[in-house]
Amino acid sequence: MNILFVHEVDWIKKPVYDLHFVAEGLSLRGHHVYAIDYEDKWKRNSFFDFGSLKTREFKNVSRAFPGASVDVRRPGFIKIPVLSRISTAITSYLEISKTIREKKIDAIVLFSVPTTGLQTISLARKFKIPIFFRSIEIYNRLVPYRPLRPVTKLIEKRVYSGVDAVLPNTPQYQKYVIGMGIPEARVRLLPFPMDTDLFRPGVDSAEVRQKWGLKENEPVIVFVGTLFDFCGLDEFISHFPEVLKEIPEARLLIVGDGMLRGKLERIISELKLQDRVIITGFQPYRSMPEYINLATVCINTFLVSEENMDIFPAKIMQYVACGKATVATALRGISTLLPGESHGLVYANSPAEMVPQVIALLKSPERRRRLGEAGVNAVRGKYSYDKIAQELETILQKAIKEKHK
Repeated sequence: MNILFVHEVDWIKKPVYDLHFVAEGLSLRGHHVYAIDYEDKWKRNSFFDFGSLKTREFKNVSRAFPGASVDVRRPGFIKIPVLSRISTAITSYLEISKTIREKKIDAIVLFSVPTTGLQTISLARKFKIPIFFRSIEIYNRLVPYRPLRPVTKLIEKRVYSGVDAVLPNTPQYQKYVIGMGIPEARVRLLPFPMDTDLFRPGVDSAEVRQKWGLKENEPVIVFVGTLFDFCGLDEFISHFPEVLKEIPEARLLIVGDGMLRGKLERIISELKLQDRVIITGFQPYRSMPEYINLATVCINTFLVSEENMDIFPAKIMQYVACGKATVATALRGISTLLPGESHGLVYANSPAEMVPQVIALLKSPERRRRLGEAGVNAVRGKYSYDKIAQELETILQKAIKEKHK
């Protein structure tokens, strides 16, 4: 099959997540995979850099799996706020149409909503190609300007209604899509795909341990991910002295970067935690198993709120696949897939309430072992990327046959 993925994020720089796993999983199964993306974190290189309307191409891109190959096309746009999205909407329409014709696209997997969603659906209908929407977020809640959320929600509903089927990656997103009025028969759960060959217990962490000056006998608490303003690490670090009071040799390793980093560094300095808390910045994706495997306990501190409740951070699945006992805030998006200790997780209602749970686990090697084994058993096989790619392949092939009829 020739399969086109359409999204409105930077395929090359975006941290590896569901998009890359799904697309590259199909590539490894022998299909030709193409993508249309958007440089969402664009910057002007000079005062006179207003961008270009010319399409850029990136051949044989592999982000998640060695040997995978995705040809990425990035339509040009004008580097002026607001106009960047408007110009992208136009150039993307033209580029998607061109790609469908040139590459004889058989099926489309759509990830985007406001910028290129409706255009892609229109073109799929024009060329009589099956199109599926991959639901991995509640998009209107991500809009930073609240007045624009109702408009985005309307577009979101039109996108769901316009595709052949919606493929949510968690039960919570499945419920949300059905709640938007989409018939259950057109909503099919397709879980988050995991590379269980890469993320596994026992990966040698000696190199990264040495790199960051972590001693073998030091308990290490690990957080992996982007430092969003809702990540909750500011609250957790503020209570980290409570951990040190019970376990003075403990260290906190934050593997990631983002908008909250400056605030975190100020808190670390004010509490004089420079020798106990390390922020590494973004690290290569394929080194993540090394960082996770050096952990004594892993954490996810996302704040519990209506906007965040249905988020499913990929790091959770990576933690448990590596056999690490994990403490997380009780987000519905996580607990519906991994309901608790039977799946390797302990839940708390806030980052502050996570602290006693972390202390208890640091003091109990046997409990950590039991949680680790439970997590590996829950994830391995059920969420492997090859299994998910095979399921998607079957869905696409069936839809293509039906369209041809």
